[in-house]
Amino acid sequence: MMRFLALLGATLTLLMGTAHAVDRNDLGNDGFWSDWSDATFERAAKEKKFVIVSLQSWWCPWCHAMNRDTWANPDVRAVLKDHFIPVYVDQDSRPDVSQRYDRWGWPATIIFGPDGTEIVKLRGFYSPQFLIPVLNETIKDPSPVNYGNLGGPEQERTLSTGLTDPQRAEILAFMDKVYDRTNGGWTKSKLVDGPTLGWFLGRAKAGDKDAEARVKLTLTNMMALIDKQSGGISQVTLKPDWSKPSMEFSMFAQQAALTAYARASVQFDDAAYRAAADRIYGFLKTTLAGPGGGFYASMGEADGSPGVDKRQYARETGQAIQGVLAYYDVTGDKAALKLAIDAADWALRERGLPAGGFRHTAEDKGGPYLADSVEMGAALLELHRSTGDPKWLKAAAADANFIATTFVDPKTGGYFASASPDAKNLPKPIKQREDNVTTVRFFSLLSSYTGEARYRELAEAGMGYLTSPPILDAYAFLPDVLLAEEELRNEPVHVTVVGAKDDPRSAALYAGALKYPLSFKRAEWWDKREGKLTNADVDYPDYPDGPAAFACTRNFCSLPVTDAAAIPAQIDRLQRALK
Repeated sequence: MMRFLALLGATLTLLMGTAHAVDRNDLGNDGFWSDWSDATFERAAKEKKFVIVSLQSWWCPWCHAMNRDTWANPDVRAVLKDHFIPVYVDQDSRPDVSQRYDRWGWPATIIFGPDGTEIVKLRGFYSPQFLIPVLNETIKDPSPVNYGNLGGPEQERTLSTGLTDPQRAEILAFMDKVYDRTNGGWTKSKLVDGPTLGWFLGRAKAGDKDAEARVKLTLTNMMALIDKQSGGISQVTLKPDWSKPSMEFSMFAQQAALTAYARASVQFDDAAYRAAADRIYGFLKTTLAGPGGGFYASMGEADGSPGVDKRQYARETGQAIQGVLAYYDVTGDKAALKLAIDAADWALRERGLPAGGFRHTAEDKGGPYLADSVEMGAALLELHRSTGDPKWLKAAAADANFIATTFVDPKTGGYFASASPDAKNLPKPIKQREDNVTTVRFFSLLSSYTGEARYRELAEAGMGYLTSPPILDAYAFLPDVLLAEEELRNEPVHVTVVGAKDDPRSAALYAGALKYPLSFKRAEWWDKREGKLTNADVDYPDYPDGPAAFACTRNFCSLPVTDAAAIPAQIDRLQRALK
């Protein structure tokens, strides 16, 4: 009976939408909640009690509702009193815990046996009416619920550049199946998803008219999620026609939307997309930017109205930097570039580790975490691209070396989510899919900038993991894996401006190179007074008439370009030649 109720309740709450968590101070200080720790599990074993964990997030309205209606309910507390130890976990601050259960939404409720065995996993809001029967049945029958196998066995480390033809066809067929031809977007509950938007923008740039129509419809209708007051974009709509924003303003959604709208404004020459980018950038600048550099984590404006979560994490700061730089590359807004540089300086100063890499917060209980280092690594690499300053490439390489020595699983080639065990009772460390994709893409582009073969090998080993059963058997919607494959199998667009950095003509050419609407792009600014480029793989000729830009492949370069407006045509010509 308990098994039926657990699954029924999960189904009901899925229909109600996902949620998030709140500040621990909002939950009361009556001793009800214990901390996530080995000591808590040791106490559970000693007292022969279950551990029931509530995973929440600051911006999540259903988390507020469950705290108010369920966890504070006297009948619920009466059942919990003698048999359970309630544990509160803020999922934003503990990626080592939350990434195990991110498929369960927020709030997620996990019941463990005294020895740490997972018994029940519940998705979303549970009222007392549904939670109490689950608790009682767990006491009577503590055998674990069988949720099925979400992925096949891990395979040995394999170097790969991508999927097989049947694997790719299956992913593409599913993406086509779930596309909403009426409203745009993919699936009924539409998330602001950067990889999906990036994949279809790339297909559109390559001439795919169907992809162009789909991404335009999606971006146009997605504007309904941009809040009229703050300018931030809600991470999800609760209705397929985009008419019910969740009022949950996570940083990953701001990065994804800002990047997509900035790029689309140039790619489709659309002022409405530029206006959308302006609004989201304004939200980051005026609402989520911290006064001393860095960015706040998120904002929530639904039930509970927690407002801005002013905790500052390296992960979210890295995501914000990437979005702001995408905006700068398109607009040339110097204030945006300064905002990104100030944030990077803050992250290096306040979250940087001596050996490279980044902490999540001032003190990591279960870290360091892959997400912080890879998001900041990608941000530093993009900062090098946006400025032409080699110091940012050096910082990105130091971060990459930390990732390689800290998070790599030598058996599979994948990347662990956390460097240290999160609790001795839990199973082996996990590998989170999205962070593995980001890491593969980071190493792939970094190898082009540095010429380092070992970064390329790390990317291919990570791709081997992404094309293995733990990923392909567990997920059907994988535009992020398609993006990683696309980048591993192709050269990045490569434009180099040869000219003094204090020459306005050089600056104009470099701005033209940055504006080209592709994310997989290697833009370099070579001022010969600074010495050689880090990866001097092209012998650029001297051009006596002043600064010039060159669009290159590994085999040949364009003629020198002295007019920024002519750069896109030269790049397009080379792209056609590569096909």
